[in-house]
Amino acid sequence: MTSVGRYSGPPEWSIWLELPRPRLIRLQRRQRFWVAVIVASMIVTSTVLFGILLAEWKAHPARQTMQSDIWSTVPFVAGALFFLLMFYIFLKRDRRLVRQGEITIGKVVGVRTGRRRGRTVTYEFLDRSGRLITASCPDNTRSLAEGMAIPVFFNSENPESDQIALCGTPYEVAIER
Repeated sequence: MTSVGRYSGPPEWSIWLELPRPRLIRLQRRQRFWVAVIVASMIVTSTVLFGILLAEWKAHPARQTMQSDIWSTVPFVAGALFFLLMFYIFLKRDRRLVRQGEITIGKVVGVRTGRRRGRTVTYEFLDRSGRLITASCPDNTRSLAEGMAIPVFFNSENPESDQIALCGTPYEVAIER
């Protein structure tokens, strides 16, 4: 492991460290489908519920039942919109880190498979000042083992909480030669 710019490991990892910012990134092929499904289902759900409410309001504009129907439907519409907002925020955060963040090569120090959370990797890396930071993220690739090297993207101002390993993001870096 190393801090940014002083990597002495295998030469293939030095390509990662030399990538200029902003990096060219895109959603991984296997993630595009799931992002589209989640966004489309939330939009369809909200639209259908809103359409049903609108149709009921047109049929019975001044009835008391309309008020109770609106209040019973609001959590579902608001929940779908809140989920979409959170999904967007997480995608935007990952996109910002992978595109603009500092990059270093970390080391996988643990792999844990759980029933609810799936596969999680714990990794450690050195930030710019040489501090050893340990973090974990989901392993979307399901191909990492303990001791392997992994690219880590982080914000140099707050690397303890604002970082992600490449295996935990839905984005991939396009390395042009």
